[in-house]
Amino acid sequence: MAIFGKALGNGYAITSVIGKGNIMQAAQKTFISSTFWTERIGSVAGLETLKCMKKEDSWKKISEVGIKISNGWKNLFEKYQLSFFIGGIKPIPFFCFESKNNLYYKTLITQEMLKRGYLASNLFFASISHNNRIIKNYFKNLEYPIKLIAECEDGRNIKDLLIDERCHDGFKRLN
Repeated sequence: MAIFGKALGNGYAITSVIGKGNIMQAAQKTFISSTFWTERIGSVAGLETLKCMKKEDSWKKISEVGIKISNGWKNLFEKYQLSFFIGGIKPIPFFCFESKNNLYYKTLITQEMLKRGYLASNLFFASISHNNRIIKNYFKNLEYPIKLIAECEDGRNIKDLLIDERCHDGFKRLN
């Protein structure tokens, strides 16, 4: 069973519950609730979104964008001789540095990219709007923080570069 929501209606309220026949048949003995049960705009938006996705081959385009981003990261990190790992699925790649300072570097990237007008981290969500010009400018702006990270791997103190505390390393209980 899988549940799809946010992207299905391109921002409109809709959720789709799908699965193999035997699984969906078992779901008949339960109740699947919905906040927007009688709302029609989500269904219309979902159908139109699916038409556009089919027309645009959006899944192919975002996979191609994700591959370009992953390859660009690889080239940039190798240029600065950084140890790294790239993972994720094609349209949503991520990276991490194989360094004890990985979370500091992630924070530095976000900090420096915000200064350049990008909300960026070590995770990328590809869109059909990401064209070659946008990708080229992204990497042009990403090079500076990557250069700083290479300097830190060579001995520069990362803490001297950060304006605020480093990012957190996942979800933890607050109490």
